[in-house]
Amino acid sequence: MISQKDTIRIGEVIIQRSKYSSDLPGYKTERLDSSILESYSQLSIAEVLEENLNISVRSYGMGGTATATFRGTAAGHTKVEWNGIDLGNPMLGQSDLSLITTGMTDGITVYYGSASMPLVNGGIGGAINLTTGPDWEQRSKISVSTGTGSFGHYSGLLKFIKSTRTFQSSTKVFTQTSENDFRYLDDYTGPEPVWQTRTHNQVNHKSLIQEFYLKGPGSVTSARIWYQLTDRNLPSSLLTQQPGSDEKQYDEALRSMISYHFTGDRSDYLITGAWVRNRLNYTNRLASVHSRNLSDASTVKMNWFGTISGSSRLGFTIEDDLDIIHTNNYRSAARRNKMSMTALLDSKFSPSVSSVILIREIMDRDRFLVPDFSTALELKLLPSRDYFIKASISKNSKLPGMNDLYWYPGGNPDLKNEYSFNYEMSYSMKENITPILGLSYELTGYRNNIRDMIQWLPGEFSYWTADNIGKVNSYGLETSLSLRYVIGSISTELKSGYALTRAENKVNDQGEEFMAGKQLIYIPVNKANVALKLTYDNLFATWTSCFTGKRYITSDNSRYLPEYFINNFYGGIRYRRKNISVLTELGVDNIFNVYYQTIAYYPLPGRFCTLKILLQIVKKQ
Repeated sequence: MISQKDTIRIGEVIIQRSKYSSDLPGYKTERLDSSILESYSQLSIAEVLEENLNISVRSYGMGGTATATFRGTAAGHTKVEWNGIDLGNPMLGQSDLSLITTGMTDGITVYYGSASMPLVNGGIGGAINLTTGPDWEQRSKISVSTGTGSFGHYSGLLKFIKSTRTFQSSTKVFTQTSENDFRYLDDYTGPEPVWQTRTHNQVNHKSLIQEFYLKGPGSVTSARIWYQLTDRNLPSSLLTQQPGSDEKQYDEALRSMISYHFTGDRSDYLITGAWVRNRLNYTNRLASVHSRNLSDASTVKMNWFGTISGSSRLGFTIEDDLDIIHTNNYRSAARRNKMSMTALLDSKFSPSVSSVILIREIMDRDRFLVPDFSTALELKLLPSRDYFIKASISKNSKLPGMNDLYWYPGGNPDLKNEYSFNYEMSYSMKENITPILGLSYELTGYRNNIRDMIQWLPGEFSYWTADNIGKVNSYGLETSLSLRYVIGSISTELKSGYALTRAENKVNDQGEEFMAGKQLIYIPVNKANVALKLTYDNLFATWTSCFTGKRYITSDNSRYLPEYFINNFYGGIRYRRKNISVLTELGVDNIFNVYYQTIAYYPLPGRFCTLKILLQIVKKQ
């Protein structure tokens, strides 16, 4: 007689979901799973977004500034958050994604259009929220990974977590150096194309995150600090290459955050205080430019969410932001205080019908702005199937950046806030076709009318000035398809996405019609990506393909950058033994050595290889 034991006793597992969440019915959000984050752990979030989502990323090259845009909007219309706190430089009104390493986060959630409004104001295009949080499994965990690659690239990432039942400490340290001396095809400066080597392109980056969490009855108190330093040489445009230009940029950021989160039976509240200091110094010896910029941004944010009936929840958010700027590019030190108050009602009328209503009032520099609003509806088509139709309408505002207001010369203190009316509808489904085959699909259509857009144009004198003259209508379609096949120890996953984006200038307030109906510069009409991942036991391999259509580089659409199609591969093996895990991964980017640019006259590298080794040790208490 053979006896088989089919019951395995495991420790207690607690799954909690905060009542206060930005993931609400009727809105479109996407999360990057842990396997993607692990593969890109030593790369910037600009690279993980470009290759895995239908988001347009503009990069000045390896180590250069990189920004993301959603749905035909500008880089300033994309908000980058850290646990709900804005990381953007208040002077620029945007974030440099090349300075944020994927491995320093625990999760990345992307909010499209109106979905950003419960989280932050001003994300007309969308928002990217980087999360770090506790893992209450009682253990000590250390991860050490090192990487090397082409063009003098070296990097290292250390993570150490010590967790008990009530206390956790988390430490992350990252360092990276790179020469970025890749070869490129110069077809601008001479009569014939010639291969050149990119010079004066070195990058040195360091980053540290330290977090402490204390768990009490129904509450978590946290303290976080994030410091990073980047020193980089900036290569010139291919049109203005000057030996000895000595163009450099020094970026330093110190971010700190304290929060208290309490979860009760019928209510949930979160109180957060944060202070972010950004230092950006830029020098160009040949042009005799030495720009010194220091910004301090402090935030106090209070969220409350409570159940007012069995099917409805009410939420309130009050946020106060103070920005103080010291720079040699303004006439004097500048400051701005902004307060916002948000009310949100999340209702579930039946198992198949849910809705959200949001109203926000903003007070900027002692004056109230026209309120923003958003309303969303979600219908579940079949009781036993995950088939949904979602629709939303919203008005969202974005305040001018401090440079738009106070840069000397050219800033305009009388600028109005930009605002947008967004209309969106989507269909999504998720189903297990067979026990071993799963399918998910989503199709979204949207329209975004942006008014009072801020543009810098030549003024009456020899400098440019900022003014509210822009009008842009963007509209398009987004679709994604995912298939997952699992049988035994073999797993296959196919993910694909496509975005059709039309972003058109309209006649401005000065009656200039030559740009009417033209596609905005650097916005591709067509963008698509495909990723195929295979896993067998401890072996894994992934192939990604990313297509970006042509992008115009002049407002009259007379000149453009050609489309490009980039293929990448990475694969490796993971060895596990008791509490030790070792992963070895080899990657090849731009396999077919395609020459391309995302910003005109700033080349990107051809084929390059990377090698990463990760050692992880886990000791349970």
